[in-house]
Amino acid sequence: MCPAGMTEEERTDYALFELNKLLKYVVYPEDVACIYMEPVMGEGGYVVPSRKFVQSVREICDNHGILLIFDEIQCGYGRTGKMWASQNFDVVPDIMTVGKAIAGGLPMSAVISTPEIMDKWPVGTHGTTFGGNPCSAAAGCAVLKEFEDGTPAPDIWAKVKKGCLERHMLTLNCDVNGNGMRFATPLNVKKEEIDEGLSAFRACSCNTIWSQP
Repeated sequence: MCPAGMTEEERTDYALFELNKLLKYVVYPEDVACIYMEPVMGEGGYVVPSRKFVQSVREICDNHGILLIFDEIQCGYGRTGKMWASQNFDVVPDIMTVGKAIAGGLPMSAVISTPEIMDKWPVGTHGTTFGGNPCSAAAGCAVLKEFEDGTPAPDIWAKVKKGCLERHMLTLNCDVNGNGMRFATPLNVKKEEIDEGLSAFRACSCNTIWSQP
């Protein structure tokens, strides 16, 4: 953690100093396989780093032959206004991990890299239980089509939100276009409460979507 009271530039310099100190006194750079980071931190408090920090991490990796891996599972796929969060910093990672939004909520994830890196895996090294699931694959294609042909449609979400409120259900929209929704229930939630909330959401969302011209 950075000391309190620092400016963005001071925090950036402090974090880079600590990273370089690790590579000088704690671990040899040639023993480091990769640096794995979220270009925009999610569960840690939605922290957006400076361009200087992300670009400097890329430079450090290049200088030492370290792979830079970006976790775009939560911040990628349009959530920052660009397809990938890393595009906001003009930084290209060596490898990306993606998931969640890529199949519209159905289980799917992926590892994206260059042919040069991926071809280093011997046959049979990587396996997956749900790889190639046809239902999730179809959903993934539909999501990509929305990126090509669709619109953010915050007006649809506004109607859904209003309908939920009329049914005594509080909702919170997110995303840069205000058209995203995230369900987060407490650990002690009752099944009846979940059923009631889903019933309200289903009713107003279906009515809103089917009433669109």
